[in-house]
Amino acid sequence: MRQFWEPRAMKENIFRKCKALWNRPVRGRRAFFGLSGGGGAMAFGFMYLFCLLYTSSFSIMGVRAGGIEDLVFARFKGIIFISQLKILALYLALGLFFGLSMGAVLWFVSPMRRRPMRAGAVAVAGALYALAAALVFLMADIMKHPALYNEHFYARGPVRAAIQMFITHGLPRPVPGLLKGVVRAPALLLLANILIAVGRGAFNLYQRLPRYGRALGWGSLVILAAAGTLPWGGNTGPNIVLISADSFRHDRVSRWGVRPGLTPRLDALAEEGVSFHDFHVQLPRTFPSWYCLLSGRYPVEHGIRHMFPTSREIASAEAPLPGILRARGYVTSAAADYAGDIFSRMNFFDRRRVPSFNFTTLIKQRGLEIHFLLLPFLQNSHGRRLFPELLAFAQNSDPRFLVDEVTDELEYLKTRKKFFLTIFLSATHFPYATPDPYYKKFTDPSYRGEYRYLKINDPTRETRVTTADRRQIRALYDGACGAVDDAVGEIIDCLKSRGLYENSIVLFTADHGENLYDRGLDLGHGEHFRGDFVTRVPLIVKFHDAYREKVAIKDYHGLLRQVDLAPTLLEALGIDDGGRFSGESFTAPLEGRADAASRIGFAETGIWFVDRGEQFFQKQRILYPDVSVLCGLEMPGYTIALKEEYRELITIAKHRTVFDRDYKLVYIPTRDGVHYELYRRADMEFNNLYYPGHPEAVRLRVWLEKFMREREKARVVNHLYIPCPGGVHGSEKTGP
Repeated sequence: MRQFWEPRAMKENIFRKCKALWNRPVRGRRAFFGLSGGGGAMAFGFMYLFCLLYTSSFSIMGVRAGGIEDLVFARFKGIIFISQLKILALYLALGLFFGLSMGAVLWFVSPMRRRPMRAGAVAVAGALYALAAALVFLMADIMKHPALYNEHFYARGPVRAAIQMFITHGLPRPVPGLLKGVVRAPALLLLANILIAVGRGAFNLYQRLPRYGRALGWGSLVILAAAGTLPWGGNTGPNIVLISADSFRHDRVSRWGVRPGLTPRLDALAEEGVSFHDFHVQLPRTFPSWYCLLSGRYPVEHGIRHMFPTSREIASAEAPLPGILRARGYVTSAAADYAGDIFSRMNFFDRRRVPSFNFTTLIKQRGLEIHFLLLPFLQNSHGRRLFPELLAFAQNSDPRFLVDEVTDELEYLKTRKKFFLTIFLSATHFPYATPDPYYKKFTDPSYRGEYRYLKINDPTRETRVTTADRRQIRALYDGACGAVDDAVGEIIDCLKSRGLYENSIVLFTADHGENLYDRGLDLGHGEHFRGDFVTRVPLIVKFHDAYREKVAIKDYHGLLRQVDLAPTLLEALGIDDGGRFSGESFTAPLEGRADAASRIGFAETGIWFVDRGEQFFQKQRILYPDVSVLCGLEMPGYTIALKEEYRELITIAKHRTVFDRDYKLVYIPTRDGVHYELYRRADMEFNNLYYPGHPEAVRLRVWLEKFMREREKARVVNHLYIPCPGGVHGSEKTGP
């Protein structure tokens, strides 16, 4: 006789018990809900483990970053653990919800069955329904936001690429929506059960209340309803609504550009307002560019000269425009999606709906993006509140999310007397990862290269970019421009529906432009100044009613600088700027008068993020390490900031350009000395006309040297501009 503790006997005993549990008849609502809910939770728990095993390395767009991975796991174990625990909890909660939904269905149909259902069948039904719901939601979101899943499907070999291509280009668009409707039906039954139970409980509680309690309750409801209809203040304006799009080129406004019909809403805004056709930024990187716009000062003056300023530099940097407006009673507000994390570090906005970004955000992002089976359930405002790191996902830049935030913000701002609202859209920044239908609006359906859904940012791949790749990347960018245009249109419609449009200055611009492989200029912004595509950006301004009658022009082709915008806005509002800007107002040409200002454009580069690549500009600069060496983590907060020891080298290595309506001079410091290039701005072949005695080169060099000596406080050593003690804003070091 075998003893029960023998292995074989134990197995048989366990098997018998499991079989008995499996075949146990299920009776009662709690049993149905418990078994089915448990099955759903187990299914989603399995999905969590699957995603961890499927993609667990610290990689960016499929490129494994081993050194960063080692640092992360060595120093941030606690953050990783808490983040993954939070993700697991959400998996289990969702699985439980879907399981309970199936439990509600099974309990509802159980009286119709001759035989009671078995426990095992109920649990399996809950698990299968949960898995089916996850797959349907995944399929729908792959169709809607394909770039978010590129790493998990398209970049994982031909089979998984074919699956994603079938979903995005082979599956009829209504199918995912219909399937989502089917899988939601059991959830509706569950919610109906919950509402009925809550309603019964509330009614029973109401019945137990004394008469005076009931009267008090009804009276409170009437008072609250009446209070909601009272005018608690109103907007008188004039307001400013500043809409900007990252990397938006001037020639992508279809009214002036290369693709007719691309931006109908911007065309309509231009029809109502004034278009400025030669408007240039002073540093084509996001952080410094915004400070130039909001301060009306050059980078050396406001102190933000690259993307990785320290907390000390930000604290000492000023932006007079928001401060002046705030002192005049304006509520200042900013709303942005992923590239607008810079606004979280600015202290001159009263209200902010923006992402934040530091190294811990990067860790949380990576910890979340590997869970591609969970992401479809987070594509809503609740998901973004639960996981704020979603706001900074570059591969999920859907302007619709930001439009929703702006709509909510305007509900508040319409009750304020005056407001200055800044809106920053990121869809046109690479990787140009836009949702359906924009990602395939202009692309070739037959394209099968690696940039099907987004532009992967890897400088080592640039030498392998083909002609077909370039066409695809430009088409993705144009789709992003279309997405931005629709978002601008929705924002304008929102202003009109709330009675805010006519008495607001509404303007559209960009923080910088973008090179798109134009005649050998490669891709990106801020690396060089050959051509005008990165400094020249759109500027369309629709003025408020009180000033519109003074405006005498529809188009202006004179040279304007980003630093000129702030004083112009204040003068149009009748507000004295107190001489706090380096830029000069251009209201004179707006009103049909001669422009007294003699404007010369100036721009400088920021930081080159990488130290490798075969692009021409990598061979025309002073080389220094890549950004992983240049920057460190600033405490507290793990902010990524430039190390002090590289500050002067970065400043010395900057390219600079000065230009007027006709000519552009580019200053290029290298290890072998300083080189200059001179171009006619109208020459799209970019023929270098420079020789030392060229009269235009001499004239522009004199202007540049005066600018560098007076504003930068630089000295010239072997033709290099070297910052003098105290000459670089925020630097305490001296010497070359």
